Amino acid sequence: MNIFSTPPNVVSVMLAAGGSTRFNGAKLAATLSADNNAQSLIQQSYAILSKATTELDLSPPVLVLGGHKDVLSPLLANDIEILTNQNWQSGLASSVAMAASYAQSQQVDALLLTLADQVAISHSDYLSLYGLFCQFGKTTAAYYQQSPGVPAIFLASDFEALQQLEGDSGAKKILTRHLEQQQLTVLPLAQAAIDIDTQTDLKQWLVNKE
Repeated sequence: MNIFSTPPNVVSVMLAAGGSTRFNGAKLAATLSADNNAQSLIQQSYAILSKATTELDLSPPVLVLGGHKDVLSPLLANDIEILTNQNWQSGLASSVAMAASYAQSQQVDALLLTLADQVAISHSDYLSLYGLFCQFGKTTAAYYQQSPGVPAIFLASDFEALQQLEGDSGAKKILTRHLEQQQLTVLPLAQAAIDIDTQTDLKQWLVNKE
């Protein structure tokens, strides 16, 4: 049973604006296999989310770029909508705020927020998250490492709070508060904990994929 009488209007935004300082380079431009046709991390992550939004009949995902925009933009199709975070060096919160501001400007019911470096998220994970969101009508988040996190779908009532985050504080603070108030639906998603921060992370991921 869905709590919404009509399908909710949800926009999806993928954050890819970080400077990836620990990676020593543009980690999202790194390829994920040795194949000649191998996609970069940002291409693969976007394609997975895009496949999900297409199946759900949602608008195409939007990307927030910042630190390595000049390197990443040429890897992306021309029709992808890009938001440029000029303030990316101030931390993750500035990208979260930009995503929430965009969603607010679109007058939507909710925002699906995700990170481009969560390499293990599948398109079926996004479908499951959306299904739970529609079923219960609450802000809905992945649950891993004993706490809620992104990918998550935020109700429009969260947009103001998301825009007030500062520094390197992501959306976890808001999700945790909802959880404590029993106003959060969670999807156990251990694979959401797998991200690429360093060259070692990338090597380990490639080895484990084989």
